[in-house]
Amino acid sequence: MQTVYIKGPLDTKALTNDPCIIALGFFDGVHLGHRELIETARKIAKQKDLTLSVMTFFPHPSNVLPTKRKINRYLSPLDAKKEMFKELGVEKLFIVTFSHDFAKLAPADFVKSYICGLNCKHVVAGFDFTYGYRGQGNMQRIEEDGGGQFDITVVSKKSYKNKKISSTKIRELLNEGAVDDIPHYLGNHYCTSVEVESETFNLKTHTVMLTVSFKDYLLPRSGTYLVRVETDQDVLEGICTLSEKVLGFQNIHVLSKESVTMKSRIKIKWLTELEALSISETANMMKKAQMVV
Repeated sequence: MQTVYIKGPLDTKALTNDPCIIALGFFDGVHLGHRELIETARKIAKQKDLTLSVMTFFPHPSNVLPTKRKINRYLSPLDAKKEMFKELGVEKLFIVTFSHDFAKLAPADFVKSYICGLNCKHVVAGFDFTYGYRGQGNMQRIEEDGGGQFDITVVSKKSYKNKKISSTKIRELLNEGAVDDIPHYLGNHYCTSVEVESETFNLKTHTVMLTVSFKDYLLPRSGTYLVRVETDQDVLEGICTLSEKVLGFQNIHVLSKESVTMKSRIKIKWLTELEALSISETANMMKKAQMVV
């Protein structure tokens, strides 16, 4: 997958781009609704022989626009998002810098520079996608703004139990500690990809304490969670206790007969919230989990 960073309209003029289809959105979490949108684009790209492209934006608009709720932590930070797009078969990823100047663009100027300017022949976006100054552009007017230079497919709302599948809903579930409900919206357990900063092996309990930093990830509320840790060599059951008082690094206890390589990357999948446990209780819980999860 080719990744192209676009800081402004001049960057698009300098690009030589093959005819493409562009799936538009912020795509935080790349949840089931996002995946349906990208799959729709993939099928059209195959039918029309177009390059399957995705356009996303960074940072989150709340960091630029005047709003009380700033989003600085993500369900899928940029690197994680890129990996997900690659797995979904995206051929080209456009990452547009969401700046003050970008936020001031008239809707028609956004379409001219960022859609037509990239040789886009088909746009796929959700029913509620907006663009341009104060979100004045929407999927009802994008065809007019494009002057007929590209086709449009609008993906309708995807729901679970009459609730819209959205990044906002997944954030709410994390804030409630309801990580076991997230697969209904995300398609899988909530996952954080991190680097092991240090590890301590407890021979008596056959547990390893991993110290990690979650950096830009949004985490569940404070509490104790059953997690699944995936390394390059193994899949381990673990317990992670999150505390608001602990800044930066967090500890995870995993059941393992050997140590985990420092500085290696691991994936942590959040399975369910638990009561606070002692080290011995943690080991017993993980042994049970290993048999049933």
